Amino acid sequence: MGAFSGDGAGCSARLLKKYGATVLGGLHLKMPDSVCDSKLLKKSKEEKIEIIRRAEEKIERAVLQIRSGKYPQNGLGFFPHLVGLLGQRLWFYGKTRSYSDKLKINKGRCVGCGVCESICPMKNLTIENQIATPHGKCTMCYRCISECPQQAITLVGKEVVEQYRLENFIS
Repeated sequence: MGAFSGDGAGCSARLLKKYGATVLGGLHLKMPDSVCDSKLLKKSKEEKIEIIRRAEEKIERAVLQIRSGKYPQNGLGFFPHLVGLLGQRLWFYGKTRSYSDKLKINKGRCVGCGVCESICPMKNLTIENQIATPHGKCTMCYRCISECPQQAITLVGKEVVEQYRLENFIS
């Protein structure tokens, strides 16, 4: 996800191994950024379509490799782990740690519909007195911000710049 990408395949593989899975391969995909309350990370619709097209091609190549018994190893080695550790987890940890209590609800826009509450994987949001209320457990997944029909939730920016779904870019 744009500026926040790192060694996601490696992190996932290590977590899966911890719970007994056998990991045969890993694949990194660049996808359009989901941050929708900052103009800094926005790309044009054409750029997003191109990013998705390249990801689809990479997936197709990986499927052919797997069918022939070769598993992609993106992000599973020592170097990607080191880069992800130093370049993302340690660097961004200090930068983003304080965001968990920075989720902002525009009370003038929020209608208490409950969409955010129903999709938050951390159960961070609840509807109290007809207004979404955060509880300091945000992991910056941006689901609530991207899905809020009233554009009432922000984290990094002050207003929602753009909301989109993958379906908006695939014809």
